This record gives sequence, C-alpha cells and structure tokens, in this order.
Amino acid sequence: MTSPEGHGWAITLADLAIILFMLTAADLANSGGPAPAASASVATAEPIAVYRPGNGAPPLAAWLASQPDDPRQQLTILVRHDGRGDDDAIAQGLALSAQAGAAGRAARLIIEHSDRDEVAATLGYDADPDAVARKLLEAERRSLTPEDLR
Repeated sequence: MTSPEGHGWAITLADLAIILFMLTAADLANSGGPAPAASASVATAEPIAVYRPGNGAPPLAAWLASQPDDPRQQLTILVRHDGRGDDDAIAQGLALSAQAGAAGRAARLIIEHSDRDEVAATLGYDADPDAVARKLLEAERRSLTPEDLR
C-alpha cells in the first residue's frame, strides 16, 4: 500500500508494528502465567501541605483550620506500615480520619505496605472534579438569597 506522496514505507512500518503488538498480546494471553500485578500505590497530586502527627504537633483539626478551605483540595491520610505494627498504624490512620470528619473535612485513607512505618495527612489538588463541581454548586446555592432566586 503506497500513497502518491511517497510515504508508503511509514504505512508499512505502522502495519508491521500493529502485527507485532497483536502477536505479543496473543502470546501473553495464552502463556497462562500470572496476571500483571496492580500498581501498589495510588496516584496522588504533589502535596501542598503536610501534617505529621507526633510530639509537639497540633491536633489535626487545628492544622486543618490553619489551611485555606479550598473545595478543589483533597485531604489524604497516608498510612504506611511494615507489617509488624499494622494494627496500630491503621488505628492511627482511622483516628485521623475521624478527627478530619469531626472538623468537617472528608478524607481519603490510603494504607500501604512499606519498609518503614509512617502516618501523614496531606492536602493536594487531586480531588475528584465531579465532587469539586458539586461542592462549588452547593456553596453557591447556600450563598444565594431568596431574592436572588426570583
């Protein structure tokens, strides 16, 4: 298959690449080996603020109150544990989640196996766009007066 412009080699190369892809996919499907493992980490945005509980740290509610209340932000509580003290680490993450709920902020809780224990809360611009739109719409509705609706 050639085109009048002389780019027939590109089309032939694309056809060969597709054939190679199809053969590789068919071989992987028929190999009977284990399926590829799912990603061990959840994609999150780069945090703009980080909270680490510990000595001298304010309560999570006080830290959240000091942060700007932006509906585009997602509060993420990340619990990493090495498998030895996982019950304690998970309980600490759940406690932080409850504190966030009491402060009026919904939190996403992520629990990961790791080579070291760590508990942290982060704020980042990775909230679900549909949830952000609903929050903004609700905030707009609350700020409207009955005269605005007429």
